[in-house]
Amino acid sequence: LDYRHQRDRFSGRNPFAFSPQAPDSLTRRDLLGLRTGIRVDLMGPLMLKANLARSRRGPSFFELFGDRGSVVGNTNLASETAQTWDAGLRLQAGPTSLEVAYFDQRFDDLIQFAQTSQATSRPENIGKARVWGLEVSGATSPTTWISLSGNYTHQDSEDQSDIPHLLGNTLPGRPRHMLNTQVGIYIRQLDVAHDYAFEAGNFLDQANRRELRSRHIHTITIGYHVWESVLPGLGVRNLTDARVNDTWGYPLPGRSWFVSLTKSW
Repeated sequence: LDYRHQRDRFSGRNPFAFSPQAPDSLTRRDLLGLRTGIRVDLMGPLMLKANLARSRRGPSFFELFGDRGSVVGNTNLASETAQTWDAGLRLQAGPTSLEVAYFDQRFDDLIQFAQTSQATSRPENIGKARVWGLEVSGATSPTTWISLSGNYTHQDSEDQSDIPHLLGNTLPGRPRHMLNTQVGIYIRQLDVAHDYAFEAGNFLDQANRRELRSRHIHTITIGYHVWESVLPGLGVRNLTDARVNDTWGYPLPGRSWFVSLTKSW
């Protein structure tokens, strides 16, 4: 059980010319959420897990006012209501784990960012929407000098509002396929890691007219333990210098180098 009382009060002069002007107002929201879950040990290392929830959330400050740049706020947003459930199996055998789960999320007044004709993003309430799919994750360490892990998500999304030209469209910023993998190699004092992230193409706008291309990002880091608890490192992000955009449609940096220093206690 989760209960939150949210109180928003807007008053005074707007000091920023390009921010949305909120009228003098006082808004109170009583947000009640219910969550439950079960876990059943089936046989040996196999486990069943399931969760069910109904939740409400009010708009965040960022959603109300944006950042006065590429994101424009919306002071007229209503609270979002979600009914979600998921169920899956988990296998844990020594250093190896594998988990598969199905999820289904249904929303009323979903708060969703979408790009406008002015190349800015603005949150809007979508009357009804659904997101459902499958998640798979796993990890293993077959030896002391190597570790492998990864997760994959397949999701479908649908605008189920009563606006005829949007009904049935894919929700913005919801790629159908997402994959992340990590490989770590540890040889004496040397640590080498490779991270790969894939995201299928998706849409920027509710009308599904502006589409982002799929993106592949490789990151490699190398660290050397100077002392047991001190690890300086060197890395390169976006190794292939891929030309990709963020969720707002703006270009991200190409190949970039970075140094790090990690101290553990």
